[in-house]
Amino acid sequence: MNERIEPRTTGHENASVEFIPGTGKMFYQFKLRDFSSKGFGIIVKKDSKVLKLLKTGDILDMKYHSEEAAVSPVSHQTQIKHISEPDPGKYKDHMLVGLLILE
Repeated sequence: MNERIEPRTTGHENASVEFIPGTGKMFYQFKLRDFSSKGFGIIVKKDSKVLKLLKTGDILDMKYHSEEAAVSPVSHQTQIKHISEPDPGKYKDHMLVGLLILE
């Protein structure tokens, strides 16, 4: 039984987010997934180096790419809301990183 308060949908085909965590120099890009009216998330492999650079509460400048390739990315200050296990049976050996756009 899904106990989430709000309905969720899976990510749009080509929507993605890119960011540079912490004081790093390398950027990461992930497909956006797990949408609700209050936010969305990305799925990251448990052994990914980026998970060591992120923590709940971090605020990062993230560039959002829409589904349409011709549209320029849009930057938003984004907060890491949680880093948690996805629903059982989904995305084995991955973590769900919840995002919230602040501006």
